[in-house]
Formats: sequence, structure tokens, C-alpha cells
Amino acid sequence: MTTRNLLASGRRESIRQSAHVLADSGFYAQWQHIVAALSTRYGMIETRRLFVNRASCNQVNERYVKACDKRQNGRG
Repeated sequence: MTTRNLLASGRRESIRQSAHVLADSGFYAQWQHIVAALSTRYGMIETRRLFVNRASCNQVNERYVKACDKRQNGRG
């Protein structure tokens, strides 16, 4: 793997982790809102690359729902 690929992979992982943190906070209702928030930090093109995959979108939405459930049940 080239250095460029490693850097891109690391950046994608940073975006993914940040998306999970935002979803887990329960303050961003859908993956589209998280994309908008992350685009200011990582750029629209790089952020959208992660969310081209529907599984990533669904995972972030599911994490948001779990965060809301925890908050409603007094566990968060």
C-alpha cells in the first residue's frame, strides 16, 4: 500500500469515527445532518465518499436511534 493510500485510509477512518461520535451524541437526527457537520471539518467530497455506502448511512442512523433510546430511558 502506498503512503498516499495509507493517508487516505487514515483520513476515512477519522471521518468514520467522528460520524459515530456525532451519531452517538443523539443530536444529529440523520446521516445527512452528520455529513453537513463533518463537511466543515473534512470537506464535502471526502465526507460524502464515506456515505456513498448505504451500510455506512444505516449504521450511523442506527447509532443515533440507540443514543436516543438511552437518553429517553435515562441511561445516557
